[in-house]
Amino acid sequence: MKKSYMCMRPLLLILGCLVVIWVIVSSISSAQEVQGVKPEDLKKLIESKADIVIVDNQPKEAYDMGHIPTAINFPHVRHIKVPVNLPRHKPLILYCACSHEEDSTDMAEKLREFGFDNIKVLEGGWLRWTELGYPVEK
Repeated sequence: MKKSYMCMRPLLLILGCLVVIWVIVSSISSAQEVQGVKPEDLKKLIESKADIVIVDNQPKEAYDMGHIPTAINFPHVRHIKVPVNLPRHKPLILYCACSHEEDSTDMAEKLREFGFDNIKVLEGGWLRWTELGYPVEK
């Protein structure tokens, strides 16, 4: 019996490695599915009064200090509580003040788990928006 286990050991090791690789590839491709929108394009959408919802993922205090016009505040959290108070029938454009959109990308992934499928993340986020001198509301 011990001998047959020894023969299966390399197979189990290979199988374990394949599972780990599959998990890594799945998480990478899942994160890459979040589409981005350039600040210039978002500005045009706002100016054309497109039927979108802009979602600020910053803490309420930061949102109160300034946010993209028409944006609603839905702060980034570790776990989303239901019900999710965002419209499912409109495109959502999320943004945060992170250097690489970490919070808004994470939030987009979490919202997808709740059935939201029309989500984009603002490339460069809040920092890029203000750097370009685009309009801000308080």
